[in-house]
Amino acid sequence: MELGSTPRRVSSMSGGTRWKPLGPWMPWMAAALMCAVLLSAALILRRSALESSTLVVRGMATVMMNAGLEAFREGTGVPSQQQLDAFLEAHREGGLRYVAIFDDGRVVESAGEGSVGEYQEGLVMRIEGGRGRVIHRLRKQKPDVVAAPANGSPPVAEPGAAVAPDGRRNLRIGYEFEPVTALELKERSQGLLVVAVVSCVGILILAFAFSRLLAQREALAMELERGRRLAALGTMSAVLAHELRNPLASLKGHAQLLAERVEKDEVLRPKADRIVGEAVRLEQLTNDLLAFVRSGELRRTGTDPNEVLRAAVESTGEAHVEAHYLPERERWELDAGRFQQALENVLRNAVQVSPEGRRVEVDVVREGASLVFVVKDHGPGIPKGDEERIFEPFVTGRLRGVGLGLAITRRIVELHGGSISARTRAEGGAEFRLIVPARGG
Repeated sequence: MELGSTPRRVSSMSGGTRWKPLGPWMPWMAAALMCAVLLSAALILRRSALESSTLVVRGMATVMMNAGLEAFREGTGVPSQQQLDAFLEAHREGGLRYVAIFDDGRVVESAGEGSVGEYQEGLVMRIEGGRGRVIHRLRKQKPDVVAAPANGSPPVAEPGAAVAPDGRRNLRIGYEFEPVTALELKERSQGLLVVAVVSCVGILILAFAFSRLLAQREALAMELERGRRLAALGTMSAVLAHELRNPLASLKGHAQLLAERVEKDEVLRPKADRIVGEAVRLEQLTNDLLAFVRSGELRRTGTDPNEVLRAAVESTGEAHVEAHYLPERERWELDAGRFQQALENVLRNAVQVSPEGRRVEVDVVREGASLVFVVKDHGPGIPKGDEERIFEPFVTGRLRGVGLGLAITRRIVELHGGSISARTRAEGGAEFRLIVPARGG
């Protein structure tokens, strides 16, 4: 795979159009729609409950006014404390908590605990602190006479009593009541809103879990599809390599004999060498195909990672690669030969895309319980979105090549229980990371 160019598909084993899942984002859309409907319904109910509670408070105020007028319409003076206590007890279940009689803006008699707030003239209804308050005129009545002067002057009203133009006092009555029904409506609507919010949280949690399941299912489906394609490619490659190997060996041998016979012929020798070179290239292709379909069984032995890397660097060409090794000798359970092949594939690609005179850098380091090989080249990097696709078989950007090198590398690394990844570095070039965990880790 040549980095920096658009990968081309050399061969494709799948045909037709395959249905693709809608993706793990669908549960989020469904959850958002459900939450929107649920919260909208809860808010509408909440608003209706608040409006209804206001109507209930006004209705209770009207009931209190009518009850007060009915209870105290008889009599000529200020209702007594006993009368107010009896009125309070009679209407306590209805929510009444406090009743007071006003004369000239002053409370002259009261029953219960509470307050009607700041005194105001006229009919006043309001809601403060979760309670309803109302003040209205009780009745107009004659002022209480204290005494008649000895000189025959007119009777004198109680000191401080408000006297209407017609000579009667203006009394007012105020109530403070607890609108139980209205408060229940508010509490229930608030409870419904809380339930809606909690339900939305639960729906979002379920959507998250469902989306994770869908993502895992989609990843598993992709892995199964990849395995199916690899199996089909492996069967085809094995048959093709087997059928080509013997004819190629014969062709290569006769071409080499022919090249030796015409060694002194300046016209025929280049042509014979060309035949030998092409035969060698086809032989390498068959070897790659056989390596691709090779059994997954590994022959692990205690191996020094430095020796594996050193052998891969020597095979690639020490003049083109700058290697950094582990500071101490270590033993890792590796199939040395096959892992060396994986490293060589990556190093050769890196050397091919790097400019002349720029050496490829390769490091082997310990990261926790894993062994990591890092290869950095100085080429154009990896096209965006192709970080995974370059490891697929028969994907290449070179005119000469079948795109099996990185596919073989990934297979070898995965057989060791590890992983391989690629990215474009910020400073330029590509970086490959081959991660191998400790056996059993």
